Amino acid sequence: MRVWLGVMIVLLEMARLPAGEIQVQHDAETDWPIYILSHGKTVARLAPDAGCNLYSIKVDGVEFLRVPDDMRRLRGVGYGTPILYPTPNRVRGAKFVFRNREFNFPKNNSGNFIHGLVHSVPWRVTDHGTDDRGAWIEAELKFNADMPGYQDFPLPHRLRLRILVTDRAVEWTYGVDNTHGQEAVPFGFALHPYFLYQGERVETFLKVPATHWMEAEKLLPTGRLIPLAETEFDLRKPTSLAQLRLDDVFFGMTPEQPVSVDFRDVGRRLTLKSGPSFKHAVIYTPAQPFFCVENQTCSTDAHNLDNAGHQRAAQLQVCEPGKMLSDAVRYEFSLRTP
Repeated sequence: MRVWLGVMIVLLEMARLPAGEIQVQHDAETDWPIYILSHGKTVARLAPDAGCNLYSIKVDGVEFLRVPDDMRRLRGVGYGTPILYPTPNRVRGAKFVFRNREFNFPKNNSGNFIHGLVHSVPWRVTDHGTDDRGAWIEAELKFNADMPGYQDFPLPHRLRLRILVTDRAVEWTYGVDNTHGQEAVPFGFALHPYFLYQGERVETFLKVPATHWMEAEKLLPTGRLIPLAETEFDLRKPTSLAQLRLDDVFFGMTPEQPVSVDFRDVGRRLTLKSGPSFKHAVIYTPAQPFFCVENQTCSTDAHNLDNAGHQRAAQLQVCEPGKMLSDAVRYEFSLRTP
C-alpha cells in the first residue's frame, strides 16, 4: 500500500509540473547569447558560441558543474561539459591514417593532439522549444572551409546536437550527418564533464560497471584489454574517491549498467546513462575539487588503434557517405535512498 501511495505522489507531482522554460541572456564580458533551459527543479545554461558547452547544471539550486568565474575562460576543455569530437582525448603523435589517408593535427599535448576540434568554436542554434516534458535546444556545426580547424579534418559533414532539460535530468543526443558527403567520416564523440564534489571526497562513491580496463603507456592505450578482476582498477562496486587517482579508460559499458556517483554525506546521486555506442568511459580523478566521467563512443586514440588492428578495443565509429549515426547520453540527478 505504501509503495502505491509513493508512486501516486510522484505521478501527481509530475502532473503538476509546469512546461519547460527557455530564456536568452547576453554575457557581459563576451556578449555571447546564453540559453537558460529549465524544467521543474533543474536549470541549465548553454553557451553555443563556446563550443556548445552546457556549462552549468543546477538541481534544487545546487550546482553540479565547474563554472568559470569569467566566461572568456569557457572556450576550451576546463569547465562545464566540453564536447570532444572527432577525436576524444589523445591522438598519438597528433596524426592517424584512415583508409590510406593521413590526417594531421596540431601538437598540443606533449607531442600528441588532445580533445578534438569542436570545443572552442561557435555552433549555430537551429531550433529550440518547450513543452510539458521539458525544454530543448538544437544546434549544429558544419564541417566546411569556414570552420576553424577544418583543414585538419577536411571531410564535409554536419555534427548535430539536441539537448533536452527535464526535471532532474539532462540529455545530449548527437548526430553525425554525412547524408551529402562523398567520403566516410571516422569519429568518436564524447562529453567531458567537470563534476563538483557535493560533499566530502571521501564520501563520494563511484561505480563503473565496465568489463575491462585498457592498458596504457603515457596515457595512450596499447590496445590490450584487461579484465577488471585482474587489475587494481575494479570499480564495479562503489568505490570512494578519497585516494583514487585515475586518468584511465574503461571498456565494456552497456546501457543496462550505467555509471553512478553517490554523494553519501549529502544524500545526492548522479547516474550517467548512455546508448549502446558508448562502450568506453574515461575516469579522471585529479587532486582537485572536481572529477570527470567521460562517456565515449570510442577509445582514446581510437583511430590509431583501429588502424593497428585493435578494432574491438578502439570501437571507432564510421559514418559512411549517405548515412547518419546518432546516440545519446543522459545525466539523472536524484536524492539518494539508503
